[in-house]
Amino acid sequence: MAALKNEFNALILLSSKEEPGVEDSLRAVLEPFTLTIEEIQRIALRGRLILGFLITCDRAHVHAIEADLVEFGARTGFDVAIDYSETV
Repeated sequence: MAALKNEFNALILLSSKEEPGVEDSLRAVLEPFTLTIEEIQRIALRGRLILGFLITCDRAHVHAIEADLVEFGARTGFDVAIDYSETV
């Protein structure tokens, strides 16, 4: 099936000290939006965590998703990086 014109891929990367429930907390931030979680990768080394979510989302939600993720990072102490690209 061809991708819709409005779709974006977003790679969301979080890093900080490893704490239980982070993945569930991130899913709760993303839950209000129309999106598909394509892949999740988790790396835990010496008490540090790098969590990557690859999502497909509607272009109309990009700014709201980013604002909620930045707020999540500020509240939890996680560094948040987001890289968007149009789907092909």
